[in-house]
Amino acid sequence: MIPTAVSHLMTLAEAFREFQYPSTPLAVFDDDIVRHYQQFLDRRRAQRPQSEYREPTKTEWSEFNKHFDKRRVELGSCGRPYGTPCQHEHACIRCPMLSINPKMLPRLDEREEDLLARRERAIAEDWRGEIDGLDLTLAFLRSKREQARRFERTGPVPLGLSAVPHQNPQLTGG
Repeated sequence: MIPTAVSHLMTLAEAFREFQYPSTPLAVFDDDIVRHYQQFLDRRRAQRPQSEYREPTKTEWSEFNKHFDKRRVELGSCGRPYGTPCQHEHACIRCPMLSINPKMLPRLDEREEDLLARRERAIAEDWRGEIDGLDLTLAFLRSKREQARRFERTGPVPLGLSAVPHQNPQLTGG
């Protein structure tokens, strides 16, 4: 990525961060839309073979649960879908699927200090590609930190779903 593009992205990220909503944004779904979507799902399921809707085996269920255990990472949790590998080679701070646990905000501060020190060295050594990469990572880190702070202020949204029995809330932060 060329330096101009990085600075443009950082400018956009800063502008978005500065934007103040007149009120808290809400996701409101029209009952008619939800009803039509449910009807679509019912029709689609009726066309599929019943064998596709069998109960999972113990092995399949165990594998499914292990996926969610593996979603817990150093800074929070990874929201990648079941059965998919990490697309970012564990460069989590740049991944849009990472949700930062607010308890890890001090760790983000440590990472930012490290990135800034690395950036200073890259400037001194004239490593322009490294500077661009570090600037991009810093922009993602700052965005993730702001997301975590917003989450810390608002807290989780209850969706009315039961808890997953195998998860330890002390580990997942929720």
